[in-house]
Amino acid sequence: MPRKPDPTLKPAIIEKVAQHLRTTRTEDVSVRSLGRVLGTSAYPIVYHFGTRDALIDAVVDHLDPADAAPRLDPTADDDDLARWFVARFGGLDDPDRALAARLTFELGAVEALGGRDREHRTHVELVDAVRAWCTANGHPESDAPAAARAAVLAARGVQWGRVVECEPTDVDAALRAIAGTLSAGARVTSGPRTRC
Repeated sequence: MPRKPDPTLKPAIIEKVAQHLRTTRTEDVSVRSLGRVLGTSAYPIVYHFGTRDALIDAVVDHLDPADAAPRLDPTADDDDLARWFVARFGGLDDPDRALAARLTFELGAVEALGGRDREHRTHVELVDAVRAWCTANGHPESDAPAAARAAVLAARGVQWGRVVECEPTDVDAALRAIAGTLSAGARVTSGPRTRC
């Protein structure tokens, strides 16, 4: 009779891999190398997660669960819109959220090469949520999709900028500014570029 899996093993793997990824690039990580980090073979990783990317997705979900961020209600007021942008894209002073943002971008940048679409689906859901808000809050229906896409891309740009900038930026303030621009009925444009 096969042994029952240890229910504490999966969360322990996620936590240990999260610690490892704080100082390791995802491109330097394989199922075998993670097995060495865990002091075991690759079998527990394959058994519980299937693939390296599925394990990293589980780490991202652990560090920054998507269900922890509120859904954007199309009838939300301007303050709620700003809070939603900060909840979805901000809070990067928290090392867990910053690592989750970094991993999301690393995986998202190459996912199409491997036939994955997790980050793309998430991006489409975010744009759809902002589009619904724009439509319900006075943006012309023909302009709402472009306004929503521009706002989400700007928010992702602010988030990515925080990951790669030499000096920390006030991500939350920039995200509130994006929400303010949408609230004013304007389309978001990309902000000024900074150099190190």
